[in-house]
Amino acid sequence: MDGLNIVGVQFRRAGKIYDFCAKSVELRVGDQVVVDTERGSALAEVVKVKFAFPDELKKDEIKPILRKASEADLKESAKLNSKQAEDFTRNKVKELKLDMRILKAEVQFGGSKVVTYFTAPGRVDFRELVKQLAGGLKARVELKQVGARDETKIIGGLGICGREFCCSSFLREFVPVSIKMAKNQNLALNPTKVSGGCGRLLCCLTYENDLYTELRKNIPARGTRVEMADGSLGRVLRGDLLNQVCEVDFDDGYKETVAISKLVIVDLQAKKEPVPQVKPPDKKPEGDEWGEDLDLDKLMDD
Repeated sequence: MDGLNIVGVQFRRAGKIYDFCAKSVELRVGDQVVVDTERGSALAEVVKVKFAFPDELKKDEIKPILRKASEADLKESAKLNSKQAEDFTRNKVKELKLDMRILKAEVQFGGSKVVTYFTAPGRVDFRELVKQLAGGLKARVELKQVGARDETKIIGGLGICGREFCCSSFLREFVPVSIKMAKNQNLALNPTKVSGGCGRLLCCLTYENDLYTELRKNIPARGTRVEMADGSLGRVLRGDLLNQVCEVDFDDGYKETVAISKLVIVDLQAKKEPVPQVKPPDKKPEGDEWGEDLDLDKLMDD
C-alpha cells in the first residue's frame, strides 16, 4: 500500500499541531521526537498518528522526523531550562527598569536559542536587554510581545466554570467570538459574566452557539397566533429554547405550556383575521446600550 506515516507534533502544551513524516520510525502518542524546523532542530511531542495517501497531501510540504528522542537528546535539552532563562530575564528587566512583564521563556533544543514572551503597556526599547541576555545565557535571544488572549494562554488559570482555561489546556487556536453569540444563548450581557480571564469574550460561547441557532428556528416569535390539534387558538407569550416548549395564552382565557411539535402556526390570511399593522419607527429606538453589532472587546478596550 503506497502512503506515508504521518505524525502530528506539538512544541508546547495545547499548541498548534504540525505534521511530519515518520517514514519507518515506529512512534506512539506521547513520544518525544527531534524534528527539523526553520529555526533548526527542535524537541516535540507526538500527539497524533495517522496514515495518509499521496493524493491527500503534498510531499514537498511534509518534513521528515529526524529521530526519536534519546536520553542524550533529553539531557541536551536540559542544559538550559526555561525556569533558569525566565529568572535571569526577570532580573535583567528589573536592573534595567523596563516597563515589561516576562511571561515565559522557551529554550530551543540544544540551548542555542531562547524565545521569551512578554507583555507591556506600550513599545519597549529592549536592545540593551537583548545584549545582556545573549551574553548571560550564551544563546541567541528573541523577545516577543503578546496580547491579552495569548498572555492568558501562556500563564493559564481557572475559569468561572471552575475548570482550567480552554486556551491553555486544549484550545489550539483562537476562534472569532461575537457578542451576538451571548445574545443568541439568552445570556446576561454583563462583562463579568461573559468575559474570560483575558478580559475578552469567553471562547466557550462558540461551543453551543450552532445548537442554539438551530433550536431557535423552531421557536415561534412572541405574539404568534398558534392552534392546537383540538382547534384551540392562542398567542405565544414566550418560548423555551432548550426544552422546545412555548407558553401559550389561549383565547379561552387560560395559559398552558405546550410542546412546539403540538402547535401549528395560524395563517392569518386563511383565517380571515386582520394582520396587525405596526408603523415602523422613524429612527432606531434607543435604550439598548450594547447595540446589535457592538463588539464587547471594543467596549472593554474603551
